[in-house]
Amino acid sequence: MGRKIELELHPERAREVAKILLKKLKAEGIFNEKELPDDRIKKHIPEDMEKYLAVLSLVTSLDYMRDAAKLWDSAIKTLEDDEISWVFSPSEVKERGKEKLKEALLKHKMAMRKEKDTDTWWHISKTVAEDYNGSFLSFFNSFNFEMDKAYETLDSKLWHQKLPNLSGRKIFPHWIRTIKEKIKEIPFKNLEKLPIPVDVHVARATFTTGCITGKYKAKSITTTVRNLIIKLWNEALKDENILPIEMFRPLWLLSKHGCHYRKNGDCPKKENCPVKEFCVKGKVVVSASKMEIDTKL
Repeated sequence: MGRKIELELHPERAREVAKILLKKLKAEGIFNEKELPDDRIKKHIPEDMEKYLAVLSLVTSLDYMRDAAKLWDSAIKTLEDDEISWVFSPSEVKERGKEKLKEALLKHKMAMRKEKDTDTWWHISKTVAEDYNGSFLSFFNSFNFEMDKAYETLDSKLWHQKLPNLSGRKIFPHWIRTIKEKIKEIPFKNLEKLPIPVDVHVARATFTTGCITGKYKAKSITTTVRNLIIKLWNEALKDENILPIEMFRPLWLLSKHGCHYRKNGDCPKKENCPVKEFCVKGKVVVSASKMEIDTKL
């Protein structure tokens, strides 16, 4: 028998939380913070848009179960190292081969999992080089920039092999969100149909604000919980002209600089929290290895 779900969604509450957080983000920021780890690359933008796309895409593919700030710091070091910056050219990666790629990715700790991270980078580069003339822009154009179509198409065994991680249900919307925020010229369509990327921070902030309440316990964020969070934000934002992927940044910042410090139902950051009136009572523990919710409004 499956685990009984005792969680209740509160889309109207989430709608109010969204409006407050987005307004605060636009003004002074959430806890005076506006930037995500991937924003570090903005001061080191390659002149070539194709290369910039490759940097954002390939680095995002490794943004899984690791320190995002350190990942992007490694990316910047790799990008500015003339001896190995070729790793951001899919065609050149294919030409030089997998062993040279591995050596290059290890130099500035881009690849923390030596074999797995190299495999991911290699298969993505090989696919883009062979099928799209080395161009990520051509890849998006093959879907007529309709990202809902790409999202559904890529969720298959074949694409998980051709574009590992980037084709995943979690990382794909995170990937598109990253590109959309940094390269305005790309004419993405149907972004309102992409779900919010659900990571530890998004999940934690969703529960601490009482947008989902109830009881639940697991060893990690399960598919069931991820789908409930996606459903919540889809319902909350459907008539608000707010994209679900746009909520990733404010929720991430709220958790990282606020809810992360919550302990035993108390948050030392509450006084300066922009949504403190929504701070729910009870237990909210969300990490990579543990999830325990026991809350009610």
